This record gives sequence, C-alpha cells and structure tokens, in this order.
Amino acid sequence: MLQKQPKSLDSQFLIRVVRNEVSSEEKEFFDSWLAESDQNKEEFGNLVLIWDLAEQSKTSSLPDQEQQWEEIQKRIFDESVRQKQQISSHRNIIVSLKPNRIEIQTHYKKDYTWLFRAAAIIVLSVGLTFLVKWNNDNKQQQKILFTVQTNPMDYELITQKGERKTFMLGDGTIVYLNSDSKLTYPKVFSEMLREVEISGEAYFSVMPDRERPFLVKSGKMITEVTGTEFNVRYRNRKVNVVVTKGSVKTFLDDSYNGINLTNGQMISYSEIKGFSSPVRVKLNHYLAWRNNKFSFDRSPLKEVMGEIERYYNLEVVYNNDAVKDKVLTGVFDTDSLDQILSIISLTLDVTIDYKGSRVTIK
Repeated sequence: MLQKQPKSLDSQFLIRVVRNEVSSEEKEFFDSWLAESDQNKEEFGNLVLIWDLAEQSKTSSLPDQEQQWEEIQKRIFDESVRQKQQISSHRNIIVSLKPNRIEIQTHYKKDYTWLFRAAAIIVLSVGLTFLVKWNNDNKQQQKILFTVQTNPMDYELITQKGERKTFMLGDGTIVYLNSDSKLTYPKVFSEMLREVEISGEAYFSVMPDRERPFLVKSGKMITEVTGTEFNVRYRNRKVNVVVTKGSVKTFLDDSYNGINLTNGQMISYSEIKGFSSPVRVKLNHYLAWRNNKFSFDRSPLKEVMGEIERYYNLEVVYNNDAVKDKVLTGVFDTDSLDQILSIISLTLDVTIDYKGSRVTIK
C-alpha cells in the first residue's frame, strides 16, 4: 500500500498566509497542512514570530523592494547549493520569549530548508531596514512587541491604528488581530484551560483540544470553545461574537449560565442591555475586515469614520455633530481612501476635507 506523502508548503505561501493574502481555498489547504503534525505548527509559529520582528522595523524609505528580493533569492539559492555540498543538515531558527527580551537562537534539525530560507530572507530585510532607520534617526526607540504585564507570566500583543497582526499561540491556535487591538495571553497555558483576553477585535482559529477548553475574555463576557473559528469584537464596552465554524458558549465571568452559538450565528452583550438573543447573520458583513473591506449596514457616520480612523491611522473631526447620526449602507474596498471618502460625501451630502492625516467633515 502506498504511504501518504505529507503536504509541503513553501515560505512564500506561508508569508502570504501571515499577511492574509490567500484565497478561501488556499486557507483550507493551509488549515489542513497545519493540523497534520506538531512539527508543522512549530515551523509556522517560528515563521510568524520572525515575521512579526521584521514588521516592527518597516520604513517607507527603503530601496527598491523587488530588486532586493531578486538579489536576496539569488544569494540564498547560491548559498544553499554550496551548503548542500558541505553539510547534510540545516539550522532551524527558534525565537524564545523572556520577560525582558526576545532571543533568537539556532540549533540543528533535519529538513527545515524552507524555514531556513524564509528566515534568511526576513533577517536580511530587517538588516537593510535597520540601517536606513538608524541613519534617519538613531535616537528613536523601537517599541517591543511583547510587553511584560503585572503578572510576569502574561504577555501582550498590541496593534496600533493602521496595523494588523497574525500570531500563533503555544497550542497552535492562530489569532488575527485587527487594528487598534490588544491580546493578553500567558507564556504557557495551564493543563486544564487555555485563557486569553481581548480588547478591540480578533479572529480566532482555535486548535481543537477537548481536554483543555479555550476561553476568550472580553470585558465581563467569556467565550468558551474547544476547537472552532469565530470573531470577537469588544469596543465601547459592547461585545459581538460571530461564529464561522463549529460552536461556542458565551457567559459572564460570574455565572455559568451560558448561551450556545453555532455556525453563522451572532450574539451581542452590553452592560446596560445584557445579552441579545442569538441571530443568524451574513458572515461576509461581519468578517469584511479579514478580506480588507469595509461593510456597513445602516451604520451611523460616526461608526463608519471610526473604522476608517483605525484602518488608515487618521484623525476625524466634525464641524457639526448632527452629521454623526447620518446612516450609510455599502461595501468598500480598502485600497482607495479617496474613493471611499468621495462616495460617503455624495451619498450623505456632506463635505469632507482630507489633508495629511486629518479628515474634517462639515
């Protein structure tokens, strides 16, 4: 009987996964590959951490990226040919988190060629970026992605306005963090529970583990799952949970009386109104941000511009508070801010001035 061959994914594809640039079919293929083995989870986790380190050093004044990429690929290919003639094993880059610093170490491990190449490409890119930023401002302090909390076992993953992150937790769960959000998580999950806390918005693809439920705390509300996919939005003291696969249970932190949700359902909670009843919703609307889109359904202009503020890192001011309550319905691609503002202006009959990072609505 023929033995099933394991799937193999190259670094280019995995980086596209991290940047959320894959189709739904490619995403399904990736999920299948990730679930195949712990080694795949470890390799992808290493790549995500290395990529996040590289993203911190981004600058807008880099040399031509395509030319750099071609040169780096050629150097890596030439080097790999030379290395194959001298050694029979490759080095795997491991990123270890410590309370006050992030360390990168190497050790020998079999057949991690793609990860070695990805790490080399990223490290070289970071090196070029660092030199440019150092020349521009050698006194500027770099923000550390992982910051120590009151509990020394907890860490924070933070996104600023205009920024998104993809991160893999220690159990293999993947978190897609939207702009202006924060994920708090332990260095090591306990043997009985996997607990994290979110403010802002995040999409979770939870690694199945029926022996250790996965809990997401958002304000006073807790969402419990064992292995599924769902979106949590916690802003302005209001929580929305939308389930895309499987089922979840939602309850308050002082009660075990929960409400169950299944695929395609949403529930809301606020301290004033409490829980809403579960309702079936259009997933494309609530998950538009995962596809780099805005989707609004009779949304007040204040809410619309709040999303635009977060995505483009802008400041929005109003000359007349009355326009804040005008409602808008529509789906917009995020690749053209000018076009979005133009449509809003014509649809709602308002004047919008956009200069630099400031948007004024009259």
